[in-house]
Amino acid sequence: MSLSQESRELVTTVSRPLSLLATRPVLRGDVLREGRYRIVEELPLPRSQHDQGKAWLARDAQSVSRLVLIREVIPTAERAARLEEELRMSAQRLAELGQHRGFPHLIDMFSERGCYYIVLQHPEGQSLAQLVAQQGEPLPERLVAEYGRQLCELVQVLASQEPPLVHGAISPETVIVSPDGHQLSLILMPLFPPRLPPEMQGKAIAGFFAPEQFHGVTDTRTDLYGVAATLYYALTTYDPRQHMAFFYPPARRLNPQVSARMESVLARGLRVAAAQRYLRPAQMRQELEAIAASARRGSEMALPAPATGSLPPGSGRARPRPRSGTRRSTLTFAAVMLGVFALLVGGIIVAAQRAPLSTGAPNPAATATALAQQTAAAQQARQAAAAWQQELNRERQSWQTRGIAVSDGRFVLDSYPGRKDVAQKLTAARALQSGDLDTASSALSAAIALDPTDAEALIYSQNLLIEQNGQPFVTIVVGLSFNGDDPQSLAATRSMLQAVYVAQYEINEFAWLPHNYQLRILIAGSPPDKASVTEVARDIVARVKQADNLDHIIGVVGWPSSSQTQAVRDLIASAQVPLISQLAPDVNLVGNPYFFRISPPYNVQGDALAEFALQQLHANAILVMRSPADEASVALANAFVARVQMLDGRVVESARDTFTSQATPVEGYSTAIADALAHQADVIFLAGTDVDAVRLAHEIGILSRAQPENTALANLKVLTGPAVATSLLLGQGESEDALLARTFPEDMQRIYVLAYADRSEWSNVPALEQPTLFTDWAGIFQNQKESANNAPPPDQNAIMTYDAVRVMARAASYVKGALNGANVRAMLDALGNGPLPAFDGASGRISFDSLGNPGDKALVMLQVRQDQTTGSSTFAMIRLFGALH
Repeated sequence: MSLSQESRELVTTVSRPLSLLATRPVLRGDVLREGRYRIVEELPLPRSQHDQGKAWLARDAQSVSRLVLIREVIPTAERAARLEEELRMSAQRLAELGQHRGFPHLIDMFSERGCYYIVLQHPEGQSLAQLVAQQGEPLPERLVAEYGRQLCELVQVLASQEPPLVHGAISPETVIVSPDGHQLSLILMPLFPPRLPPEMQGKAIAGFFAPEQFHGVTDTRTDLYGVAATLYYALTTYDPRQHMAFFYPPARRLNPQVSARMESVLARGLRVAAAQRYLRPAQMRQELEAIAASARRGSEMALPAPATGSLPPGSGRARPRPRSGTRRSTLTFAAVMLGVFALLVGGIIVAAQRAPLSTGAPNPAATATALAQQTAAAQQARQAAAAWQQELNRERQSWQTRGIAVSDGRFVLDSYPGRKDVAQKLTAARALQSGDLDTASSALSAAIALDPTDAEALIYSQNLLIEQNGQPFVTIVVGLSFNGDDPQSLAATRSMLQAVYVAQYEINEFAWLPHNYQLRILIAGSPPDKASVTEVARDIVARVKQADNLDHIIGVVGWPSSSQTQAVRDLIASAQVPLISQLAPDVNLVGNPYFFRISPPYNVQGDALAEFALQQLHANAILVMRSPADEASVALANAFVARVQMLDGRVVESARDTFTSQATPVEGYSTAIADALAHQADVIFLAGTDVDAVRLAHEIGILSRAQPENTALANLKVLTGPAVATSLLLGQGESEDALLARTFPEDMQRIYVLAYADRSEWSNVPALEQPTLFTDWAGIFQNQKESANNAPPPDQNAIMTYDAVRVMARAASYVKGALNGANVRAMLDALGNGPLPAFDGASGRISFDSLGNPGDKALVMLQVRQDQTTGSSTFAMIRLFGALH
């Protein structure tokens, strides 16, 4: 939005004060600008603007009825030289803001009496604090929800500036309500970045300020906290300045008229930890809009829109969704509505049979045809609802007997050690099964507050918000295995779920999908064995084919292993739903047009590993170690050997070059190391896991320290594939192997590992051009004061899963007709192959060849290094293969 010519002149014609010695601040009753402005009274500035001069309410002689707000800044000796330019820039930004509704217009800027003055129009009306005091009681929730919506829009305007602006002091005193009570304005914008005075730093002082402000941090979330505190005040008249800092009782205790949903919004908006609050204004605004709309509807529940209007033709019927506040289950409501509809249709038929024909009556045959179509539609809807209920009942039994479920929150998949919110998630699950959406929402909010890194609760909460708002949606199912007996596998699953939530959040936040659809996530969880994975895949297919796809499933992401994916690939494809695997590299998976993957297959990995070994490690000979019982190990080793031999490299074959994955102890690798030295091999290629690599590298280290004169042993390197690229090599975790890596980091530094993705890939790219995954991940999962309560950074499992969900959504965004699995598959095929661009993922550029493989997909070679500042181990990028973007 460009500035007007008048505004440009205002911010460029200010003259410098004549002398600092001549400085004389104004007093009440004084006049400025040759009598144009007469000072009425001083307005107290927020504490976050303690060093930004004064604010005065004044009358403008050029408009007798108009009040203006004058900001007075007195230059100091140390700041005088640069103050004029800073104020000119501030005035320009205020002028730009003034072009948006809800922000005061810039009227004037001048210097006088040795001081600088910026004049802004003061909005007509009274402050929200005055309005509440005048009413003498809380304001109606509908009105407060509307005020909240407007405030979120104003915060969004501030956040969209370049660079973003922060008010830093949103409160009932800085919010002005228009005389008709409909429009809000925000006053007392800071002239410079707001900050609390030194005496308030590091303390917890009661008021409308966000907790992080007392630690010198201000951003958009700070303003959203101020919005939530202001709305809480308007609904309860509770003044936080008179109570313990950051303490807000449940709103309904103070005002029983507040809805459970509004209480939930306020509770989230007022959490102490910024990462647990709303991250962006659109999130909070969306919920407040729904509350305002619900209040307008009153207690009536609207009949769901016809199926043909909720999605494009051919995309299935929309499952009826209850509005906010309902205590009846979705299925019960649907059954009642269908019954009523059937009775109405029956009554119409009887009436039509009894009604006498007249000369103007419609054609009886046409009427009968229309009624027959209506009756058929009603019957089809009844059948779909019955099939849906039957499928849910069957899945409930499957969950109870085998721990297999497709869950939108009705089942708790992650209740394993380390989760602090299991009881709250179980409460939400029971509430969802009974149709009590408000209780489910409150329980999920409590779960997230207790365990802000639990992505399962976050995903369910996002799903529930979509349902409560009655928004149109499509669904991506994510297939994952939950294995509580394997801490490393469980950690990987949790990391992938966190990535799914970040992707869902961003897709919905930035409106990726067409027709204003929201993305809903179903988690297909099961034990890791093939039989269990196959059963949960059958549940997905049944929802699409037998239950009329009431979930609007457009794609499936999963599973992490090749064997799992192989078991379900054709089954999922039978429902005409595309399947994208994030981590399955088996070359035998190709051959189904509905299958795609973003992990390069073994032959591509083998090529990269072989080229690195020969061209950069300059390997004289390579000992290859494979685990014969592990199909993945054998496949990668064979691909590596084939490429090395093609490049005329030397592979050492030995009867003792094998191992048992994750079972061979440290000392068990000594014979293979001896064979490597005997054959003058300077590289050992290990087709194994992170545990295997740690033990092999440590045994080499033990032997090398015992034989310090053996240079061949000292220079022996370990080369591995993507299964090794985990934080275990960095010593993270509580296992014995993590302790080894942590205690002997020098041993780990001889390991070179090929990874599907790593943040270091983006180290040479400007921060603003890097994927949003990294900043959003930090904001959501890494903002707790205690580092133990934060999630680790996103690993390759998370990055690849994030990309798999997003590339599915990006393909859906290009669909022009019915948004269904078949059309999404066609768009996946088209990415980067014609008019559609390739997808820029956090793991690199993504497009698919005719077999569903990623073309020229980025891979990164990493080495364990020790950070010289912290002393901790990190991954350093050694080489990048393929196209990053």
